[in-house]
Amino acid sequence: MEGPYRPLTEETKLHRLLISAAYRLAYPLLWLVIVPFYRLKVTGRRQIRNIGGAVTVMNHCLYMEWLFVCRAAWPRQPRFSMEEANIRRKDVGWANRLMGGFGIPDDHPMAVAPKIRVLLEKGELVHFFPEGYLKFRSQTPSEFLPGAAWFACMNNVPIIPIAEVLLSRGIHRAAPWWPPRVRLVIGSPLYPADYQTAGTRLRDRAARMTEDCERFIRETIAREGGDYNWPSDR
Repeated sequence: MEGPYRPLTEETKLHRLLISAAYRLAYPLLWLVIVPFYRLKVTGRRQIRNIGGAVTVMNHCLYMEWLFVCRAAWPRQPRFSMEEANIRRKDVGWANRLMGGFGIPDDHPMAVAPKIRVLLEKGELVHFFPEGYLKFRSQTPSEFLPGAAWFACMNNVPIIPIAEVLLSRGIHRAAPWWPPRVRLVIGSPLYPADYQTAGTRLRDRAARMTEDCERFIRETIAREGGDYNWPSDR
């Protein structure tokens, strides 16, 4: 069930404190459950550590990915964009908000532009799943939507692609439903200025940045041996 939701353009000090506290409390779950269960490995973390405000994007194929991104960004606290319905839900909407999530209205996605601008000006990371929906345990990403790159260009900040690689395990022969191994590979930042030429429109720059992010993720999955797909996808 969904409750009323208004896109939040400004956050109170109390809200920010609650988000920070929830993040610090939830992070130990990475070591107690997530890291050993998925045998999570992250490479390229320096790409996130040594940069200011930025947009990050990743293929979307597991339910626990927000914790993976938190691990990749630690000690920084990423903020997550998500479908408005996931914020409005009465069962987990409160948890999504506490973990720094914010909803993007389907009928007016640019309504969150002021909020994203404020977050980026504060030097925060804003994360998007540019496929727009989850393809469960699939290593064949859908075509990326240009919204994340659009916000990066509007605010003149880099966009950082993250490839989520799923790897098979021996146990999958007997229990194909068992979680795969997960490897995150963080790519080099892509800067809007590098896509700027005379007469280039913002939408064209965003489209080219989106294509390069998608290409990096697809090529990384292939290079790193991403070989796991849920049996129904084979």
